[in-house]
Amino acid sequence: MKLTSEQVNDIALESRLLLTEQELAGATRYINNFLEILDSFKELDLTDVEPFSFAEVLECPLREDKVAAFPDAEAILHESEHVDGSYFKVPRIMEE
Repeated sequence: MKLTSEQVNDIALESRLLLTEQELAGATRYINNFLEILDSFKELDLTDVEPFSFAEVLECPLREDKVAAFPDAEAILHESEHVDGSYFKVPRIMEE
């Protein structure tokens, strides 16, 4: 399966990316090369290959989430040009 430049551009726009013609051509080539590699796996005979699984269970302990006030919020707010009172101003990304 190959993607056209228009399809890649549509995906980029959905991701809120604006690509130049050169970037679009490079991205299209890169994605299509990757898809060709994936297609090559279809040629492999995997009938006698057992599914892979880890031999041991790994635990990954997570810290407990705690709400804590930042000690100097004003210092952080002064670092940005986009402040409204005690909040950062960010562009709207959801449409009403």
